[in-house]
Amino acid sequence: MFIFLIVCFSVYAADINILTYRDDYNPLETFQAEVILDSEPASELTNLNFEFSKDSQIGILLFLEKISDKHYFVYFNIPDVNKGEYKFKVKNINVIENGILKRISAEKTVNVLEANSGFEYLLNHQNIDGSFGNVMETSLSSLALKNIDYEKAILGVNYLLNNQDPTGCYPKNNCNVRDTSFALLALSKFNQNYIKTKNWLKDAGNNFDLGLWNLKLEGNAVCGNIQLNGVYNLNIEDKETNITCNNAVDFTLTHNYLGNTHTIHQYSGNNFYYSIEDSGCYGSTYKSSCDYINSLYASWALDSINEDFPQQYLENNKLDNRTIDHSIGYILNNDNEDKDWLLNNYLNGYWSYSSASLSQTPDYFVSALSAYALRNEFLFEEAKNYLESRTQTSILNSGLILYLLFDDEMNLPSVSITPGISNKLRSFNLKIKNNKEPLNIFIEAPNSSRLPSEIYLQNEANYNVNVIESFDILINYGNFSYTIPVMAQNEEASESPLLPPPKDAIQFINEDVDIYLNIDESPSDELELINMWDFKINDITINVTGNLRDILEIEQDYFDSIESGETLRTSIILNKDKKPVYPIYEGYVIIKSSKNIFDSIKFSVNFEVGDYKQEESIDNNEETVTSDEEQSTTSEKTSSEKKRNLWWLWTIIILIIGVLIFIFFRKRKEVTQSFDDYAKKIKK
Repeated sequence: MFIFLIVCFSVYAADINILTYRDDYNPLETFQAEVILDSEPASELTNLNFEFSKDSQIGILLFLEKISDKHYFVYFNIPDVNKGEYKFKVKNINVIENGILKRISAEKTVNVLEANSGFEYLLNHQNIDGSFGNVMETSLSSLALKNIDYEKAILGVNYLLNNQDPTGCYPKNNCNVRDTSFALLALSKFNQNYIKTKNWLKDAGNNFDLGLWNLKLEGNAVCGNIQLNGVYNLNIEDKETNITCNNAVDFTLTHNYLGNTHTIHQYSGNNFYYSIEDSGCYGSTYKSSCDYINSLYASWALDSINEDFPQQYLENNKLDNRTIDHSIGYILNNDNEDKDWLLNNYLNGYWSYSSASLSQTPDYFVSALSAYALRNEFLFEEAKNYLESRTQTSILNSGLILYLLFDDEMNLPSVSITPGISNKLRSFNLKIKNNKEPLNIFIEAPNSSRLPSEIYLQNEANYNVNVIESFDILINYGNFSYTIPVMAQNEEASESPLLPPPKDAIQFINEDVDIYLNIDESPSDELELINMWDFKINDITINVTGNLRDILEIEQDYFDSIESGETLRTSIILNKDKKPVYPIYEGYVIIKSSKNIFDSIKFSVNFEVGDYKQEESIDNNEETVTSDEEQSTTSEKTSSEKKRNLWWLWTIIILIIGVLIFIFFRKRKEVTQSFDDYAKKIKK
């Protein structure tokens, strides 16, 4: 019965909380985790209670720190393993609950992001001159390494540029269609000058109408209407040329295009006959006999730079039982018949050179082309996974597979730290080690730690850190970071997590807001946020960004804490003052704590254009209304206001008129009296 109880309860993983700041790591980086138990274990945890594994257990050097009876911190450097999902396990922990002994375990998925090992394979096979072998191999390998190691990829491109034939083709002094096609593909993707290479490849096809044809005749003979005495040059205007001479003549057929002259055919004799191919096909060399696969390569390269290719020739001469005809055919034309053929001849992750009925032998080169052609189909991931481990079979296969199927992979940095935590030490040595190319490291820590804020790390750096109080050391590099908890000696044991909560720990219940308002509208609502984490989070702040802060008022923008599963609410109001200055207000409402930024809501508040203009008219009432009302209102306003405001002027005018009248009549009276007196005097 006792054994039954142990086995029965061994599946309960909810009793163990495994907290990590990161889920994605590169090989040799430092994995950090906190283990918090719901119940106190029957005995202290040891290294035997932890495991790192994939299909089987993988050896690690694990460091274990006990924070409290139910709280542990572990860290270790991830071994140099391949890309994939791994498991960090906490196992076989005995706890007693209600008098019952339980053995509990839990696990956490860890993603290792290492780039495909084929990239390293290519780098190891690059020659001193930058090449990876022949032109085709160098072109594909350079394309494959473009996002992984650009400097090495450019070395390959420079090799191509330095070994280009004067006419633009490849390889120098021995040009062929295949190598020139892949060189054109590489040069165009690296934004190099590919004009001469493109022109050579276009001219190399069997096309009568492109360029000029000339037949040189040397000798002494009569050839139809031509009296030959020495050398005669005949411009060829027909695809078929048939000339008969009475004596032997040396014939040389040449083609001229953009200043380049190529000898096509030479013959000595009396009768010269030549038919110029005009299907647009490509041979192995310049204007040689049609070869379908070389025509495919040339067409793929030309199509990648939006140039015409012999589509009709490819359609008319396709072999039904050869895979490459349908893979590149589907890339070029997106023809459903090619798609159906590829789907029908798929063999559990790969394709053979021929149809499945003729061969089941994997061909990695055509499999890469076929998988790329079907990159939007359901079987793409399976084919990609199959080819992922086939990138070290040859330079050619590796280059094509990596270029077509793994072009999204990057050369990621790898930095490790020691220790992953400082647990109640007065001082400790912090070692930051770079496992790859030199890079910049940014450090955030209190001034008392005396740590630099930025370093250029080539190999490793060591710093002695004095601990006066508890704090965190944040180390950033590229898109990755570490948080190292530093616990002072007086720090009390706690079951609260030391590492920052994940970025999705607190989430808004509200959705993004896109709203249209009148200028006199002032809506209100509630912001709701919930703690999705299993632990309490302290110091919650709500911030507003952009010009949104000018019109959004939050009732409470700070909370001491939020418990696990708890929902907090606070009221918000938009456009409280009803005086918007702009027609559009945008920004984010962000939740953050002292250790992390969590969720955000985007706000876009648009004030109705008509109302916004109306507000401007209201503000400019004396400008717009004056045009109407100042002609009506102003006429009334001015008349009434002038009557009120100019009364004193009228008073003065009336007084002046009164005085003038008084003076006038007074003077008139005086003159009349004098005149009467004067008249009386005369009569007398």
